[in-house]
Amino acid sequence: SSDLPSCNEMNRRSKIQLVKYLLYSLLMIILYVLQNDPNFILSSGTGPVLVLPFAVAVAMFDGQLAGGLFGLFAGILCDTSSSVLFGFNSILYLVICTAVGLLVLYFMQPSLINSLIFTGSGFAVRLLLEYFFYYAMWGYENSSQILLRHMLPNLLCTLLVTPLIFLAVRRMHRFFEEKLE
Repeated sequence: SSDLPSCNEMNRRSKIQLVKYLLYSLLMIILYVLQNDPNFILSSGTGPVLVLPFAVAVAMFDGQLAGGLFGLFAGILCDTSSSVLFGFNSILYLVICTAVGLLVLYFMQPSLINSLIFTGSGFAVRLLLEYFFYYAMWGYENSSQILLRHMLPNLLCTLLVTPLIFLAVRRMHRFFEEKLE
């Protein structure tokens, strides 16, 4: 009987989890606003996507359910400011982050290198799908310029900020894990 957590202990743990996910949600919104700030975008008209690396890091530390939900949240936010069909980012980010959560659960460790691999490959798939369905399939002239001058720098900028986001999420995750003990 002493092995079972008390009602007060479960309440305390639930409150800590609630605060954690509210903080994550607030940070997701801040990152979204920052990624769409015209002053944050480079002179080439492109900048990093901040919400996907954040959702990937959450998936790595909090599992496939939290990762999938934050991936969906990130995708919905990106869909509101994107020129692609609404739901394109939502579905992709949901699948990417759920897969990341499962990969970390069964096969891999949450590490900075894995974060770069997951974010880079997931975002590259997203960009290539957009390129194929919105440009290449319709045979636009010089559509490769979009790939080289906009999408590739977008991917590289996103990869540059991924380590900072990963380390921040890892730190927050550890902080809340200590509070839960």
